[in-house]
Amino acid sequence: MREYGLARQTVNRWLLARERGDFGESMAKAAIGTPSRSERMAEDRAELARLREENERLKAKVAQAEAVQDILGKAFELLEGINESSTMPDPELPPALMSLEQYRDYLTRRNLS
Repeated sequence: MREYGLARQTVNRWLLARERGDFGESMAKAAIGTPSRSERMAEDRAELARLREENERLKAKVAQAEAVQDILGKAFELLEGINESSTMPDPELPPALMSLEQYRDYLTRRNLS
């Protein structure tokens, strides 16, 4: 037991199963349900390969999203610059269409009153 690191309970279960006559059957069930070390390693390698592919795909997707964000930021800055440079003073109404108060303000601004 010490050599193989077996627990006392495990050996007792084996002995009871042998006495009942179902030791071979229980060992067959255990062997079928437990994958071997090489099978587990193969599964791990396959999962690792799948995860690496997914990681590369996600990296490409993040890089594309960052590029789109950069382009949109530059487009926003460009449009903002165009908007700021194209602001013209409000067009003035012709004096004939102004209200009395607007006409007084117009004359004051032009130092005509």
